[in-house]
Amino acid sequence: MNRRQALMGLSAIAGHALFPEVLAAFAQSAAGAGSTGDGWPMQLVNAAQGRVLFEAVETILPQTSTPGAKAARVHVFVDLVLAKCVTPTDQKKVLAALEALGPGFVAADPAARQKALEAMDKDAFAMLKELTVLGYFSSEIGATQALAYDKVPGGYWGNLDLKPGQKSWATR
Repeated sequence: MNRRQALMGLSAIAGHALFPEVLAAFAQSAAGAGSTGDGWPMQLVNAAQGRVLFEAVETILPQTSTPGAKAARVHVFVDLVLAKCVTPTDQKKVLAALEALGPGFVAADPAARQKALEAMDKDAFAMLKELTVLGYFSSEIGATQALAYDKVPGGYWGNLDLKPGQKSWATR
């Protein structure tokens, strides 16, 4: 996949993901269950695929000094986008990839999970990774804890110098 295809795919996904229905459902579910995944209103994935997705998003964006993808409930976002914004062909690719990872993925250690994700279908992995990043930084946790949140946005600054270790800006 070249850069142009990747950008076109990401912009299509981002454009669809910003539909109010998807974001409203994501916001509603974020206030729901805790970080265990219980009470997740699955849209497309089945229970087995859901457990794999739950661990896959955390493998892509693990908890560090900031909460990881599980805490931001990114698995819910990914499921919603797959159900409402992705073509049936791409849905099948991602679902087949989650199915192929199987229950062994859930029980595996983080290094083995990372290897398994990198070995899965490249298109499915790219989509899963893009949706995970989009969902994380669209969440309250991602926007306020992983990024520097500016509650009162001012003018547009196209080129800001960042100090080593400084967070990127969420609204500047």
